[in-house]
Amino acid sequence: MAKVDDASNRLQFMGPHIAPGNELGFVVDENTTFVLERMAGNNLGVNLFFTESGVEQKSNGLLSLTTTSVPYKKERVVSIVFADIEAYEILMNTFRSTATPWCVIPVGVNKAEDNVLCVATQKDAEQLIDALVTLAAANGTSLHVPYGMTLEAMSEKETQKHPELSGFQVKSTDTDGPAAQAGISDQDILHLVNGKPCTRENLIAAVTDATAKPTGGAIHLEIVRRSKFMTLDVNFPHWTMGDVAALRQQITNSAQPGSVPPGTAPSGAAVSVPGGFHLGINVRPVVDSDVAALGLPKAMGLLVTKVEKGSIAEDMGVQVGDVIVQANGADVGDVDAFGQLVRSGAVKSFRVWRKGQNLDLAVPQSM
Repeated sequence: MAKVDDASNRLQFMGPHIAPGNELGFVVDENTTFVLERMAGNNLGVNLFFTESGVEQKSNGLLSLTTTSVPYKKERVVSIVFADIEAYEILMNTFRSTATPWCVIPVGVNKAEDNVLCVATQKDAEQLIDALVTLAAANGTSLHVPYGMTLEAMSEKETQKHPELSGFQVKSTDTDGPAAQAGISDQDILHLVNGKPCTRENLIAAVTDATAKPTGGAIHLEIVRRSKFMTLDVNFPHWTMGDVAALRQQITNSAQPGSVPPGTAPSGAAVSVPGGFHLGINVRPVVDSDVAALGLPKAMGLLVTKVEKGSIAEDMGVQVGDVIVQANGADVGDVDAFGQLVRSGAVKSFRVWRKGQNLDLAVPQSM
């Protein structure tokens, strides 16, 4: 599980590889390019700002017999409000996109229709969920394991007439999920869970307890189907990403003393790599007060505050006052995550902002 202070930066690093989708997980247009420009927090979640660019066909003439290819560019915002989200699910869909078929879908009663994020691989989707879950739990959200089905509470009017119909009606089930495998169908009513009324709290507790077992566990449901009562067991596998108690413990353990609040300027942290290599620079995040002095369009990247003589960084041509805006073509902005990337040995190039222009600097192959 990611540390809280790394989670938002992970989203930033994954940005060039994320495409926004709609509530069904479909990417709008496979021929469209999405670039994550920046990420901003709000009181209850995060906003991801995308630039969407592509080519659309416009009809010409009175009968529209000819078309013209017209380039376009527009902004899109994916807003993830943690307070509205109960869980995250992964959907694979190649119908609209072969480039980013794995989609992360926030599950919750008030979720927006445009906050689905799509990536190239299942591993990317799991890392994306890991970052979002970390941020959600840090914001006080109590996440639970997905049910594998979409539920809607029975209306108060209906349950007053027919108390035996209290609970949740199944609107849809995941085709390969635990609920579908157990035989639950659309329009079924979940009436009792483990012998208790099927309230949201009781259902969450039952599923969480089942998935907390090392080999998974079952919940016992009494359902109503076409006015007939039935009982069945739904087997849930062990599910680690829903363990909020363990997540909160990791958050507590990973809290870093002296963390830098947003908008402040630390003095600069050293960044090095193991195995005898030493990059030889100190960096700090660029803040709003730096923008005018550095000639930047906005606060972005990491400002180089020190370059050691004889270091790899000096050999590369890095100078004090440079702003490292990208590493390996991905935007950077967090010192810890940047250090992790360098330590991994995977960094091959930097893009720096120097006196109003971007420069590309190559890392020596010996790294």
